[in-house]
Amino acid sequence: MSLPNEFVKEIEAILGAETASFLETLENKKARPGLRVNTLKISVDDFQQISPFPLEPIGWCQDGFYYPIEARPAKHPFYHAGLYYLQEPSAMAPVTILDPKPGDKVLDLCSAPGGKSLQIAAKLQGQGLLVANDLYSDRLKALTRNIEQAGIQNAAILNETPERLERTFAEFFDKILIDAPCSGEGMFRKDKRAILGWQEFPPLYCQRRQRGILQEAAKLLKPGGVLVYSTCTFNQKENEDVLIDFLNNNHDFEGVPLKEEYGLVNGKTPYSLRLWPHQVEGEGHFIAKIKKKGSSAEKSVLRVGLEPNELVSEFFKDHIKLNLDRYVFEAYGSHFFLVSKDLPPLDGLRVSRPGWFIGELKKKRFEPSHALIMALKEENLPNKLQLTRGDKRLSIYLRGQTFVVPNDNGWIGVFLEQFPLGWGKVSNNVLKNHYPKGWRMI
Repeated sequence: MSLPNEFVKEIEAILGAETASFLETLENKKARPGLRVNTLKISVDDFQQISPFPLEPIGWCQDGFYYPIEARPAKHPFYHAGLYYLQEPSAMAPVTILDPKPGDKVLDLCSAPGGKSLQIAAKLQGQGLLVANDLYSDRLKALTRNIEQAGIQNAAILNETPERLERTFAEFFDKILIDAPCSGEGMFRKDKRAILGWQEFPPLYCQRRQRGILQEAAKLLKPGGVLVYSTCTFNQKENEDVLIDFLNNNHDFEGVPLKEEYGLVNGKTPYSLRLWPHQVEGEGHFIAKIKKKGSSAEKSVLRVGLEPNELVSEFFKDHIKLNLDRYVFEAYGSHFFLVSKDLPPLDGLRVSRPGWFIGELKKKRFEPSHALIMALKEENLPNKLQLTRGDKRLSIYLRGQTFVVPNDNGWIGVFLEQFPLGWGKVSNNVLKNHYPKGWRMI
């Protein structure tokens, strides 16, 4: 690996005598892969009981684990059921530091492809609100898929700049995560192309963007709220320097001291932590935690929905047992959503999804969405087909093929034991497969 001289000099200035160990790790030691258990669907203890491959805990994330490289967890039906998300171990640390609680209103400002949004949603446990935003529209497809697969009900997906979010969300959020776009030095080991990206967009270029993002995002945090800033890069220009400059110019904010543990060490400031790849089993990360001084009363949100479409109401009455008191019904063309009552009106913003996408009208019939069933539990769906791990029909379903079933005609949920996989529609004892084409096993 040929590392830029400027990068090596920066590392020497930070690490001193540890530089040789750092460079040796980057060049010769393979990173260990990780996964995070989706506690919206299964507890950590229960997953450990059924895991098809060995797991080793990741210290800084209570639901994170290392797994063997040869395990190929993305090929297992549990992955299709959304029981876990594959995530680089260091990347699990920022949400641990943010520490969302059920009921919080949380913004993940630079959220795609969604790993940290999923982790936030699991912490919220269906209570409160998650706004997953990303500026780049071409990244929203992966974000949307991951939110669907995880079974998240209380998320809105936006495609906005921080400046434009202020018109709707000024001093609104309890907690904000900025996983800032950066020069990506933490990706040098994983992807050698990252070095070319670093040369095209060096640290000072990224720093200018990061300062602007942090300054605007701060306006969205309510007094008493917490903001976590993170990057997957090592230099001080994009990390400590950004935070020091911000706090020097924003006296209504203060740093929150962070404890050193699990190999995470303080950076240049007591309110920052660093994960170095020669010290922990991970690619590396920078994390800082700051707080907006003061306190504020809860802002009331008036969100008025529509009366549900008659076909939608009929489908829910016949097929789903679910308390919908936390949502309002909204329609966008032929697409229908259940939207959190905690979400303000989004007029004038670029909205990918305002809430839980439940289905659409096709040929004057309501067709339920994959997002709907993936966020349900077995008790919500009386009409279902439950397959076991050894059932041959499981792989047939995940490949998108039809098969014979004993169920009555109409829509049924297809489950892997107690975990939803997708929809099927039965006609004359044959299940027409509605597992999404782009998700199917090959």
